[in-house]
Parts: sequence; C-alpha cells; structure tokens
Amino acid sequence: MSAFAWLARADWEAAQVTDVVVEGGCLRLASTAGGGFARRGVAIVAAGAPVSAQRDSTTADRWRQLSVRLAEPAPSSAWVRVWTRVDPVDDPQPVPPAPEPDAAAAEDSPPDTAPATWRPAPVDALDVRVLCRDDGTLWICVELGGEGTTTPRVADIRVETGDDGPVTLLPVVYRATASDASTDVAGSVDSGDELLGRYLGLLGAQLRSTSSLLDELPALLSPDVAPDRADSPWIERLAEWVALEPEQLTARTDPARRREDVALAVSRHARRGTRDGLRDEISRRTGVATALIEIEEPLLEAEIWRLDGAPDTSALGVTTGLLVADPGPPALDRTAILDASMLIDDDEAGLPVHAAIAHRLCVHVVGGTPAQVAAVDAVVQRERPAHVLARTCAVARTTGMSTMVGIDALPGPGPRGLANDIAHHPSIDGPGVRIGTARLPGEPQNPRTHAHEGEAP
Repeated sequence: MSAFAWLARADWEAAQVTDVVVEGGCLRLASTAGGGFARRGVAIVAAGAPVSAQRDSTTADRWRQLSVRLAEPAPSSAWVRVWTRVDPVDDPQPVPPAPEPDAAAAEDSPPDTAPATWRPAPVDALDVRVLCRDDGTLWICVELGGEGTTTPRVADIRVETGDDGPVTLLPVVYRATASDASTDVAGSVDSGDELLGRYLGLLGAQLRSTSSLLDELPALLSPDVAPDRADSPWIERLAEWVALEPEQLTARTDPARRREDVALAVSRHARRGTRDGLRDEISRRTGVATALIEIEEPLLEAEIWRLDGAPDTSALGVTTGLLVADPGPPALDRTAILDASMLIDDDEAGLPVHAAIAHRLCVHVVGGTPAQVAAVDAVVQRERPAHVLARTCAVARTTGMSTMVGIDALPGPGPRGLANDIAHHPSIDGPGVRIGTARLPGEPQNPRTHAHEGEAP
C-alpha cells in the first residue's frame, strides 16, 4: 500500500526560493526590471521521511517517487527540472545548498546514488524516482528556466512511498540475481531500483498515464470543466461533436459564454428555424433586446376569403384579390396553361395561390441603427431555413397602449396660420381666429376688382 503527501500547502511557505516567486499558489520565475522573467531560478523544499502512521507496510519506509504538478503546460521556451537528495538522519542539515551541475551526480550515472548528493532527473520529466536507498530526509529542488519571455508554473509536488513498482508482483525467483564468486558480486533481489525493476516501472508509468486519461475522461467531456487552451482545445472538440459551427462559438476572451455555447447547443438546435429560436440567436449574437425584435411572416396574415361582410375577411381590394394561378395541381384540357401553370404534386396543392407570400419572413429591428440592422441581418441570413427568403429592416418605435385625444394624449402643434392669427379678409381667409391649421386659399383674387362684403363695386 502506498502513502503519499503534498508539499506545497497552497503557499509554498516552507520552500527556500531563489529568483522564484509564489503567485496564486504556484511557483514561477521572478519578474525582471525590463518586464520579462529571470532565466533561471530554484525552489528547495523538504519532503522529510514518512511518519510512523504512514509506515503501514514493509515498502512504506521511505519516499521512493515524486510527481510534479504543473498549473498549466510549460511554454515551449521554458523548462522544468527536478533534483532529489537524501541526507542521513544522523547528519541533519537545515537547507542544503542549491545543486551545482559540476558537483552533482550525472543524469545517466548508475542508479544507486550516494547520500547527500543531488541527483538530476531529465529535463521536463515530471514523474521522478528517488534513486538513493538510504534512510534520511528527502530534499527536492525544482529548477525553473526559460529564455526570459515566459515562465513555467508549478502548482504542487506529491511524494509517494510507492510499492517498488510492478517488479514486486513477480516471484522472488524471477527478480533474484545469483552471486558471482569470480567477481565477488553478491546476490541480490531486485526491489525496483535495478534493471528489471526500472524497466517494468517504465511500463507501469505508461499504464498509469493511460489509466489517468480514462479517469479524467468524464471531466474532458463536460463543457463546465473541460480544458480550453491552445494545446488542449477540448471545448472546440466538443463544439464539433454537437454540430456547433466555428463562427457560432464565442472567442476565448469570454470563457464563461464560450462554455455556455457548447452546453446549450443541443437545446438550441431543437429550436433552430423557429420564431423563438431566431429571436434568441439574434439577441445573443448582436446584443439587441428580444423585445426590440419583431418577426413577421406574411403567410400568417393571409385570411380565407368569406362573403360574410366582415372587413377582416371580405374587404374588397384590401383582403381580397384575384388568384395568381389555379390552386393546382394542373389538369390537361382544364386548368393546365402552357408556360403559366406550376407542375406540382397533390401534396403541394394550393402553393400557386400563396406562392408570393409563402416561405418569406421579415425581421424588424425597432429603432435600429444601420449597424444594428446589418448585424441582425447577418445572423438572420445564417440562421434562416434554406428555403425561406428573409429581409431585415428598421422600424420606428410604437406603443401598444391605446390613447384618447384630449384625455391621455396631447396633439402636437399644427402648421402656423397668418401672422398673429388675425385674418386680413375674413370672407377669403376664413374666421379671424385660427385653430390648429391654415385654410388653403381659393382662386387668386385681384384686390383692385374684388369687392368685399359691405363695399361698393
């Protein structure tokens, strides 16, 4: 059974850092005066040794492996390197000095590492095995580096006692090495640090990686928590799976709305092509309130003509008119006219009558500006059904409340009359007091010959 421990404790308080700072609970390279980052920095943290409560098996006597968790994938121009060191218990040291490549063990040196010696792991290796078998205090050094323009971000470090790897599942006879009298090499049993143990450990690490991907699959398929980065574009993949077109997916600058687009795509597809679906899509894409979007379908305004005297159904010249063509389908020697009949099937009967208004809609933007109308029209043309013709226009604001002149509405001022509202010739210009408007003059009069009332000719 494997025991483990996390070392960061959210603030990396116990870490000794050089050219490294803690930001948002993560380690990163320190900023420079020029606006970039330091090219190299280290953070040393003590892992100690497993406490007695964690030593619940024969293999839980020391930390055998560790994993570095990054807050985000390291940029291509940055790198991470992990160093390990075990100091003997009887020779305590507060904090060992930072590793120096010249004094440290080589990366490809033999597996057994001497105590009090820094051992580097390969660059960007995040799963590291502790190759010193001695008991003592485990120290971990995280080295961050880059070109000065970017920085890796380390979130935490996890140490594990492990179980010496898959090799311990084999019988002893398969992992035992016989002694060789000619070379004075004593026999040994591979407990995970020799050739067979390291080889099987490599395979086991690959299997654990695959298993972790399967464990994370539910999170990858959830729009709420799926990664949305350039190197892990799961939101874009989910958008493709739910048939969300690229131009319908919000940019990464608004991650919350971007995830909402994917989460609600299926329900929006169910309403696509409907009046409500079109109105909601216009509002989401353009920001125009749904109350200012009016969608009219001429066919819905068409009435069946009835000779009942009602103005809504039989007003001559208003709700009535001549048929464009026979409802069809055309019949030879009866309704079929050369170059003037629509060849349709029985299920399309009546189409010629309403062909001029069927499959058409008009979107009105109340009080819309030219820019708003253009934006709305772009959405309408993309969202309309393929067989429907659509146009977009702006209309003036109207009120839906009935008003009564003189009670709850005041009329605006009418055109001006004569100066001072006084008539020069009442018989021609009308009464002397004008109310609201002026009277159109009659035939031109000659003031020399025109006789006003009460005057001699």
